[in-house]
Amino acid sequence: MWQSTILISKQFNKEDVLKKGLERIEGLYFAEGEEDGYMSYDVASKEYDKDGCQTAVRELIADIILNNVKLQFILSSLGKRAIDTSLCTLISSMLYYENKKEEEFVRKQIAALKNYCVDGIVNFRLRDLVNEWKELGSIILNTIGKGFGEKEIYSLALYMLGERKDTSLFIADSREILITNVTQGGLVKVPEIYGDKIHNIINAIVKYGASEVVIERGNADKELLNALRNIVDVKIL
Repeated sequence: MWQSTILISKQFNKEDVLKKGLERIEGLYFAEGEEDGYMSYDVASKEYDKDGCQTAVRELIADIILNNVKLQFILSSLGKRAIDTSLCTLISSMLYYENKKEEEFVRKQIAALKNYCVDGIVNFRLRDLVNEWKELGSIILNTIGKGFGEKEIYSLALYMLGERKDTSLFIADSREILITNVTQGGLVKVPEIYGDKIHNIINAIVKYGASEVVIERGNADKELLNALRNIVDVKIL
């Protein structure tokens, strides 16, 4: 049997993001505990599920760091500024801007571990990255401090997005955030890192570099449509 332990502060585990991810790993068993602002998860699998579960756990931790935790550090530089759809788009474009090297580095740091203290990984192994993430927030704050309007903010986000892939995403349900990849097939994994569903949809469109979004008329929320039309081609069924 394979066994491991994951420790994460409540600060980095907002909305029980780690638990929700563990629940989706097939063949994984876990028990949770709580003490002094931290959540612990003792995870285990049968020997024949070991490789798959261990890989899935490591990918989950990396995804939480590269999405949820990174966003928290970016937002920490923005103070209490309200996030609207244009600012969400800009933040998301910064979140995923040329982050392939970050992904490789984070996964490399996790791969050598048998047990996982997420806060330790972030604050010690990734401290240089954390400083860069905070700097991204400062750049965004300085940008919006110049008095740019919605159009200018969307334009900057588009510049950060760069050349996008020829990818079409279908928003089957915006209430439950159900998105499928029309081009490649299959459901799109949507990181729920914002408190607003519309912002999470925008973030997913940015993350996967979509060039086109198809949406059913019944799901065509006015605010969402306005945001999407500023960053992708939109088709309404």
